[in-house]
Amino acid sequence: MKKKKTSKSEEYDTKNTRKIVEILDENPRGLTITDIASELALNRHTVTKILERMLIEKRVDYDEKGPAKIFYSTGTSKFVGRVDQGKFDKLWIDVFKPKYEEEEEFIRINQTKHDHLIRSSSKFKSVGAIAIKRKNVINLIRILKDVARDELNLKV
Repeated sequence: MKKKKTSKSEEYDTKNTRKIVEILDENPRGLTITDIASELALNRHTVTKILERMLIEKRVDYDEKGPAKIFYSTGTSKFVGRVDQGKFDKLWIDVFKPKYEEEEEFIRINQTKHDHLIRSSSKFKSVGAIAIKRKNVINLIRILKDVARDELNLKV
């Protein structure tokens, strides 16, 4: 595994994803899928698909109010690096700054795979993400060091 930094243009976001993030940042109380779609002049199904991916990536969350889901941004993130696991498999690492002071910072690791069927500018599809709170980063590093040393016979 080799860590490789990338520029902003190489990140895995699409133009529509950035628009959705911006509109959710402007509306801290949140918006429904229909509100987002009409505000951005996008198809409701497109917005739904993007929000599902953003939920996996832990970039948005939602509250259910009756039959409606109210989506809101969970905060801002700073892209810090990428680990190429192969030609079509990548890990993206972000430091995530929560929206509210009482919430804790965390590191988000998002795994993407190349998808030849996607017709957007980004051909990488999110297949999963984890979020590690700041207070647990040390524990994760210890576990990874132990696994690398004991199970994989790597010198760490």
